[in-house]
Amino acid sequence: MSTPPDYTLAPLDGLRCLVTGGAGYLGQNLARALLARGCTVHVLDTVDGAQAAPELAGHERVQWFVGDIRKEADVRAACEGVDVVFHTAALIELARRAPESFKALVRGVNVEGTRVLVQTAAACGVTRLVHTSSTNVVFGQRCVGTDETLPYSTSPDLYSSTKAEAERVALAANSATFHTCAIRPGGIYGPGERKTMVGPIVTSIQQGMPVIGFGDGSTRLDYTYIDSLVDGQLRAAERLVPGSPVCGSAYFVTDDQPINPAEFTLRLVRLMGLGTKARRIPRRVARGMALASEFAFERFGKPRPAITEVGVALCTQDNFFSIAKARRELDYAPLVTLEEGLRRTAEDAARFYHGLA
Repeated sequence: MSTPPDYTLAPLDGLRCLVTGGAGYLGQNLARALLARGCTVHVLDTVDGAQAAPELAGHERVQWFVGDIRKEADVRAACEGVDVVFHTAALIELARRAPESFKALVRGVNVEGTRVLVQTAAACGVTRLVHTSSTNVVFGQRCVGTDETLPYSTSPDLYSSTKAEAERVALAANSATFHTCAIRPGGIYGPGERKTMVGPIVTSIQQGMPVIGFGDGSTRLDYTYIDSLVDGQLRAAERLVPGSPVCGSAYFVTDDQPINPAEFTLRLVRLMGLGTKARRIPRRVARGMALASEFAFERFGKPRPAITEVGVALCTQDNFFSIAKARRELDYAPLVTLEEGLRRTAEDAARFYHGLA
């Protein structure tokens, strides 16, 4: 339960905000929410807005910057005149084994990109930054309703290790004049999601593949509906003011309804009206498949692993967290239940993929 803050909130209405990774799913949804509040939105991404998000890029209060988060000049151009930064840009790769050039790319974007951003934003007079982190920053141990006091991950996979380091960088930049915090979502889903979760699920089902589950099916993970995540980020930004406990802090922001990943997928598929089978693969077998896939990627550079050792571990080890701190300090609560989030996601996917439901 939240308590009234002993500081004054700083509304975002009418401010100039930067969204890094603004062509991505979270980035686009954040940008639209900020526009709805009357903000002017700067977007920094490696892709042209006219191709990635033409409706958003064409808005009169959107300035789209094509650039590299690792390059100070590109970041400075996007930060000029900005009040608040929402940092969503990142590369997601759960493999432990990969070519050295690929490892350098992931680390460069996730860690060095964050370092360049916080240093440049502070130098440009930005006063607030919300860093999009991940529950993976504490991956590596069984987590059952665990809170933010859990130590950072020591997992050697590219995503967990670089996101943990990036969060450290973002929070360490917090100061009396530049306030930062980190939001840690679970698996992000919702209407409009095509690339990471829903799209691959639909493609595999249409190809006759069953829903694959690893282990005995008892494991539970956290998911975060897109509208709830955006709301959590905006709430955090409004509380990045002197005297607020949000400054320099990290928060788990999830649906607070952990579920087995295969069950999540089955529910989504069935709500789309797609008939499908389910198949379970023992953890030992799945881990062997993942190791072979990662070794091939490390040796030959392609294809990127469809299954990774860490992915198997995530699906066979409880990994869900308490959102009590976010409820208390951000006044956060999930906007919809998991069931409603899945229903909305399935309806949107069925429309997009033509007559699935």
